[in-house]
Amino acid sequence: MKTRLFVFLLCCFVACSHLQVKAVAVSVNENVELMSVLSRLSGYQEYCMDVAGAYINDLDSCFGKYSEHPAIAYMKELRDECGIAYDAVMSIAVRLCNDDGRFSLLEEDSDGLDARWGGADKEKFLSLLSSFYADSGFRSFFEAHDSFYRVGLHAYEDSVLKHFDEKWYESFYGKEPEETFNVIIGFVNGYANYGPSRQLKGMKKEVFAIVGYAVDESGTPRYNRNYLSTLVHEFNHSFVNYLLDAEIYSDHADALEDAGGFLLESSLWSMRSQAYNFWKTVINESLVRAAVICYMLDNGYPKEEVEAEMLSQIGRNFRWMPELVALLKSYRAQQAEYGTFENFYPRVISFFNGYADRERLRLNAVFD
Repeated sequence: MKTRLFVFLLCCFVACSHLQVKAVAVSVNENVELMSVLSRLSGYQEYCMDVAGAYINDLDSCFGKYSEHPAIAYMKELRDECGIAYDAVMSIAVRLCNDDGRFSLLEEDSDGLDARWGGADKEKFLSLLSSFYADSGFRSFFEAHDSFYRVGLHAYEDSVLKHFDEKWYESFYGKEPEETFNVIIGFVNGYANYGPSRQLKGMKKEVFAIVGYAVDESGTPRYNRNYLSTLVHEFNHSFVNYLLDAEIYSDHADALEDAGGFLLESSLWSMRSQAYNFWKTVINESLVRAAVICYMLDNGYPKEEVEAEMLSQIGRNFRWMPELVALLKSYRAQQAEYGTFENFYPRVISFFNGYADRERLRLNAVFD
């Protein structure tokens, strides 16, 4: 009984060490590191940024000789045939259970695994992953770098978490979070950040911000205020995405599909370069990024920082950002009337439909 309890707890939390600030924990997670290393060895460019200093040299020295391992070959196949990359890798990382070197998937109330894994032979993948874990001695590598990980955790805590206003979400969205928030540092992931979630049997939904890691020439972690914006961004998703994805909100999706499709098509190159290939993603990312700017305004950021964030989003071809932020500011001003952002969402639908209509008129003007 004690052994089964230990394995259950290990599978649920799978973190070697973590620090707690307020209600948000920052941790290093063995499964995240394992999947990142596996992706790196498989040539996934987004896991090959090489900005983690000596850590990258250590893992290349330790694992480079396993580049022909069957697990690596299968990862390459999964990328080519199923499109598994970027956040799909992290989606499965937070669902892995390591039972003494044998990997399985944690049991969930509903299947939240990224849809790209639907075309994969997951049993084959888990078997090969277990083999790679044993053959490469990954556990020894992970444990040997505990002191390195702790330096990164403390740096993130001091530079980012101490300044994070987690109470803002309830204030802005008008509802308490129904999930638990967790931060995981992906030490291989460079400047990339991912936001997977999971809901294990009988537990609250868990939302993860898997943040990247980089060091300067002296090996000091490069955490600054930009990482705080990233953290704010990732946790916004749990208050925004469900309004398009849940079945009970299918009318939202129906009302937005045409406008969302047009905005995606009219900015296709830039959106694809950011791995945004679906119209719902464009809508959700727009709202999340606008909410980050609202967070900055509500928390008294200097005007030049807010302007820089706005210009950054326009530069990513979220060209409707000024008008969208103005809309969210109007929601904030009328929040007593609406109560929650969910109640305000019909105005969001009207905004995107109106913006798409105006852009179509501009395009059609050449034919007049």
